[in-house]
Amino acid sequence: MTMNRRSILKGIGGTAAATTLAGCIGGLFTGDDPEVLWHEFQDAEAEDFNDFLAEFNEETGHDLGSNSVNEMEEQLETALPAGEGPVGFTWAHDWIGLYHDEGYLYDATDDIDLNLEDTYSEAAAEAVQWEGNVYGLPYAAETVTLMYNREMVEEPPETIDEMEEIMEDYHDPDGEGTYGLAYPPTDVYFMSAYLQAFDGLLFDEEADELGVDSDAVIEGGEFIEQSLYPYTPAASDNEAHEATFGDGNAPFTINGPWMTGEYADLDLGVAPLPLPDGGEPTPLTGIPLWYFTTEGEEADEGTLESVVEFAEWYTTNDDVITTNADNGMIPVHNDHVGSDELGETVGAFSETVDMGVPMPADAKMDSVWAPMEDALDQLFSGSESAADAFETAADEIRDSWD
Repeated sequence: MTMNRRSILKGIGGTAAATTLAGCIGGLFTGDDPEVLWHEFQDAEAEDFNDFLAEFNEETGHDLGSNSVNEMEEQLETALPAGEGPVGFTWAHDWIGLYHDEGYLYDATDDIDLNLEDTYSEAAAEAVQWEGNVYGLPYAAETVTLMYNREMVEEPPETIDEMEEIMEDYHDPDGEGTYGLAYPPTDVYFMSAYLQAFDGLLFDEEADELGVDSDAVIEGGEFIEQSLYPYTPAASDNEAHEATFGDGNAPFTINGPWMTGEYADLDLGVAPLPLPDGGEPTPLTGIPLWYFTTEGEEADEGTLESVVEFAEWYTTNDDVITTNADNGMIPVHNDHVGSDELGETVGAFSETVDMGVPMPADAKMDSVWAPMEDALDQLFSGSESAADAFETAADEIRDSWD
């Protein structure tokens, strides 16, 4: 399967692994220890995670190890069918339908010692379940939102019109090498807020209807083409846009909480997404969770139990929840949801999450990402109009469903 969302999370941080990666063969982390957790946290998040994993092991007497995995999707698709994957891994909730269909996930309904609905928000409790099975435990909610450099922007814009005025002031790629906005133009997850800003949905999971060629989503594409894309670097890869903002060469970026630690050297501000005229940003939102895999059924006795125990601990531990919130990850534990003590950053992300819709977890959504990425590339390169590009994508997606 192919998708480009959150491709920002591809790097392995130098301090990210809690265990050495001696089991890496041809890019696949195999290893001999079945008690392994896989993650793709970046440096700042990885350091926090490693500290918490060490704390859990010390408290419980377990010896769980972890691997920081580059290209999580590709590694899982190779390792799990071969019986060499992790017992637990972390990612957003939207893989749950597809991985259920592929037989990769373990139903932990009878292993979990807490009540989902009493412990987590309604959306989070629903996100970890599929067809009556519980395939993981949630620890946050996330989406992308507006980030700004306070040295360049005094007050964050509330509307796109206000934002355009500021972008105009700074956009000088041929002279100063600066841009108005760092915003990866073909990343569908990042672009979803404005693609869906005019009452459209890329895929309506409840109605089982594709919407990428609807008038509303086409209007969203045209809006991005006219109002946002002209201020961005031409590069399509996320890393180039990271660097543009991180080096102080753009007043704005649109990115997720996983990047707040990476921008620690900036005077970083975080704000809700600005409103377009006649619309409202509707980003795709995610519920990060610890998934349980069928590797646990074949692991040494007690391994699955210790991984489930870790997931329960991690998703309910106050220090974990507040530390993740400091990184902009919105709490989903009922004792912390809506807390006024979690700071400006998580408050801004929370407002944007409230604007959005959960990423569809239906396996059909997996066929949407790549055609829409190609459609955005065609649109922003000037090769096709939004209507033509999105209609071509829709035909390809529907053909893949048949």
